[in-house]
Amino acid sequence: MRILLALDGSQGAETARALVMALSWPRGSTIEAVRVVEPAYGSFGEPGIVFESPVDGVPGLIAERRALEAEVGDLARGGQAVTTRVLVGRPAATLMERAREIHADLIVMGSRGRGAIASIVLGSVSAEVAMHAPCPVLVARTTSVTRTIIALDGTPEADRIVDEVAATGFLAHAHVQVISVAPSAIPGPGILLGGGFGLQVAAYEDAVDAARRDLELRARTASARLAAAGLDVTWSVLEGDAAAALVDAAERGQADLIVVGTHGRTGLTGFVLGSVARNVLVHTRASVLVLHEPNDPGAVEVAATATAEVA
Repeated sequence: MRILLALDGSQGAETARALVMALSWPRGSTIEAVRVVEPAYGSFGEPGIVFESPVDGVPGLIAERRALEAEVGDLARGGQAVTTRVLVGRPAATLMERAREIHADLIVMGSRGRGAIASIVLGSVSAEVAMHAPCPVLVARTTSVTRTIIALDGTPEADRIVDEVAATGFLAHAHVQVISVAPSAIPGPGILLGGGFGLQVAAYEDAVDAARRDLELRARTASARLAAAGLDVTWSVLEGDAAAALVDAAERGQADLIVVGTHGRTGLTGFVLGSVARNVLVHTRASVLVLHEPNDPGAVEVAATATAEVA
């Protein structure tokens, strides 16, 4: 497993480093710790310094490299092959480009960087990488994983999430709860205020019942597949707003990880997992693992503005 660990010296990055150290990675996994330094700009917005690569004799970047090596020393002692790399560029774009270059299986990063305002619960770099990276992204807010929630909506994409979790070695020792969220049994204003009140309400209630039965079947089936893979798993179907229900379930169950996808179905029997993922990322206190659809057209192909590297 190829893990790209983003470290910028912030408290959020320290949480990410501690979580990577605490998890049990598959044998043969490699960790590349990356620090991205934004280029210096002059007073008129033009780049003030352009570095050649490799960067020799640039004290600031050499210091960043040494600081990065010191941060990951205990990871190397944990048995994984660990390398370090300092890049210069726009942080989110540079991290995603590096993930493509090394064919990373996972990006791990903190929820806030050192440049974020303290009151912001999710930094802009973390948000951009989580939603647009070419591989799964683990946004760390906890230093361990013992209780995991997997959000499913009953689509083929959700089936792929189950397969990925079943094959993910670092969740093997965590209790897993599969959660699907059914629409509210209480009709919204559009139903209650529309014409043919009784018929519309009855049709809505029938649709909600059918959706719940479908979600229960799919959640039970997914749990059986995860149990067959050796995971300790339970399942439940909740009701209401998907993101709010997942965040509340994590809070009540003291879950330290929520697994979500970035795409899902819309309409009465499903929800848009992209928006759910964003809302969960903003509001939960748990770590969040965001899984992306293969060849996701929403994953932006951005060219990193890297201008230097300390190899």
